[in-house]
Amino acid sequence: LQALKRKPDLFLCSNLDVKAVFQCGVLSLKFPEAPTVKASCGFFMELLPRCGEIAPVGQVVHENGKVLLQAVLEGIGGQASRSLMDHFAEILFALNKHCFSHLSVW
Repeated sequence: LQALKRKPDLFLCSNLDVKAVFQCGVLSLKFPEAPTVKASCGFFMELLPRCGEIAPVGQVVHENGKVLLQAVLEGIGGQASRSLMDHFAEILFALNKHCFSHLSVW
């Protein structure tokens, strides 16, 4: 999260597997520890607005966004603590704002 905030062009690096980072973030949304889930939500809040400006991020979100949406809905549906609902809602709003055309397909 901090790396993305401070140096977003890190995701342009050819050595970085953006898909693996994305998948780790999705897996972290399902962890039982609230601080981990909050950090993962924060990661996606920084990542999703960049899907239009950083091509590798946009491609990964386009191809794997359905998995992110599913994880968020599962969290809201009862897998996560009620105290985390605002964080999951923020991801839904970010998906709606930055990835609307894909969100309607997913």
